[in-house]
Amino acid sequence: MRWQARSSQLFLAAALLTMAGAPALLRAQGPPVQNSRPPERGVARISVMNGQVSVRRGDSGDWVAGIINAPLMVEDRVAAGQGSRAEVQFDSANLIRVGANAEIRLGALDHSHINVQIAHGTATFRVLRDSHVQVELDTPTVSVRPAHIGVYRIYVKEDGQTEITVRLGDAEIYTPRGTEQMQAGQTMLARGTQADPEFRIVPAIAIDEWDRWNEQRDHELLSSQSYRNVPQDVYGSEGMDGNGRWVNDPTYGSVWSPTVDPDWAPYQDGRWVWEDWYGWTWVSNEPWGWAPYHYGRWFYAASCGWCWYPGGFGPHYWSPALVAFFGFGGGGVGLGFGFGNIGWVALAPFEVMHPWWGPGFYGGFRGGVGIGVTNVNILASYRNARVANGVAGVSAADFAAGRFHNVSRVGGEQMRSAGLVRGQLPVAPTAANLRYSNRAVTNVPHSSENVRFFSHNQASPVQRVPFAEQQRAMQQLSRQPAASTAASTGAWRRAEGPSSSSAGATRPGMSGSSRDGGWQRFGEPRAATPRATAYGGSASGSSSYRSYSAPAGNYGGRSSGQQPIRIAPSVVRERSAPRTEAHSAPRTSSSSGGGGGHVAHSSGGGGGGGGGAHGGGHR
Repeated sequence: MRWQARSSQLFLAAALLTMAGAPALLRAQGPPVQNSRPPERGVARISVMNGQVSVRRGDSGDWVAGIINAPLMVEDRVAAGQGSRAEVQFDSANLIRVGANAEIRLGALDHSHINVQIAHGTATFRVLRDSHVQVELDTPTVSVRPAHIGVYRIYVKEDGQTEITVRLGDAEIYTPRGTEQMQAGQTMLARGTQADPEFRIVPAIAIDEWDRWNEQRDHELLSSQSYRNVPQDVYGSEGMDGNGRWVNDPTYGSVWSPTVDPDWAPYQDGRWVWEDWYGWTWVSNEPWGWAPYHYGRWFYAASCGWCWYPGGFGPHYWSPALVAFFGFGGGGVGLGFGFGNIGWVALAPFEVMHPWWGPGFYGGFRGGVGIGVTNVNILASYRNARVANGVAGVSAADFAAGRFHNVSRVGGEQMRSAGLVRGQLPVAPTAANLRYSNRAVTNVPHSSENVRFFSHNQASPVQRVPFAEQQRAMQQLSRQPAASTAASTGAWRRAEGPSSSSAGATRPGMSGSSRDGGWQRFGEPRAATPRATAYGGSASGSSSYRSYSAPAGNYGGRSSGQQPIRIAPSVVRERSAPRTEAHSAPRTSSSSGGGGGHVAHSSGGGGGGGGGAHGGGHR
């Protein structure tokens, strides 16, 4: 009995010590969790872009030019032009790469379910790490469900015929008539109607330039140092590699210090974009500017300058930005809070966040929601406001017009009599706030509005309020007169000139209507399926995909000294011009990697500058 009493006393003492040290532990671990559950709306991003990539917004129907770090939501569409390619990241484990003349649509995007619809062209879905998220890839003919970490390449012809290649991992192929299993080293050719498709399985198609580019990009992601320094549910940090350094701070532990000019400050090289459900969202021009602006907090230290702290224990949920908005200056005509200028300051660790997004505010986009404005001394309330150049602002007119090329530094006197905004910033968005950059859209794909996809698990419908309706609600909230922006019809526009593909794109074994050459009905018994001897399937010995756990020094059978894939800098980012000048026009760029064109455009050679008879694999 005495030893039990003694044990109880020791346990109580340890508990008291733990409770006494809890505040210090929390301070060391990171900012408090702002949300108790994952957000209802997932957000993906464009993480790599080479060439002309466009996004059709699901809320307005407008086509806008893509940019690195552009946020993507359900019902958005991504299209790559001739000789172009892009990568879309969903989280730290799942991503898809879009080849030349290909188009994808986001059907579902949340913390447990990802659905991507591949309308046409070549795309590769990559599961990099173990994930609890269920993934479904829909085509006009069949539905593909990746089962494990792996590489899943899908090519959809203009007539809906589908070619599925499993380079690594396993996949289940769903149809209304039954399910088929696929393993690494196999290619399935599927054709026919959604109600009664037929298929054949052959050894995997040979590895080409598209596969090699995917493999090199995988290596960069899997070897990223920054991913090892951020929590698992923070994604998009690989761009920080090579653009800064990780240092140890005595208060916050491992933090990241960007390589920037001496007068640099966060949330100043980019723009505020309007996103359905989230409202005002920061889109950075900096190629690394995803994770540091949507997770964690910024602070200034004498030892390393501006530093980003990713946060400690607990879930980490995506935010449109982590700033405090405030109004300052007179002349706020038409603004509900009476100020003529809008400023913002990055939140430091432990500073209170006043969210302007989420279910409570989303309903307000349609029915009006109150705002709170409190006269505060910004300098006394926010640590980063006391750092030189730490606070930025623009006129309210420039904010609403999407003009962020002349962001100014807000001085101390202006911040002493500012109005802190709690809730939604009372500025009605215009069509200009739907664009991610000043670049004009140049790639609008030909109409594929009538394409229908087969889906095994129908995604739960997501209610996206049309932009015009959101705009009217915000105009009422901000007491602004109706803007003279043209309402979007949401219709797809047809590109001038011929289609991006032709009958010449037919793969061997994908033409014809008879059931010869090994074609089968789904759900019928079949013999053992052929597999490639080395995942590429060619005797010439193209490099094969390795398992996730293989040594990084010999990725895919190639030496670690291979040069990394090059992405044209002028396409990857849009740098702001000096603060007193407008943005300069973006430069046209090209990459040695090309990206390849659709084989339909190949008359005697590979299209789009890249790689082999299929134009870099973009058939």
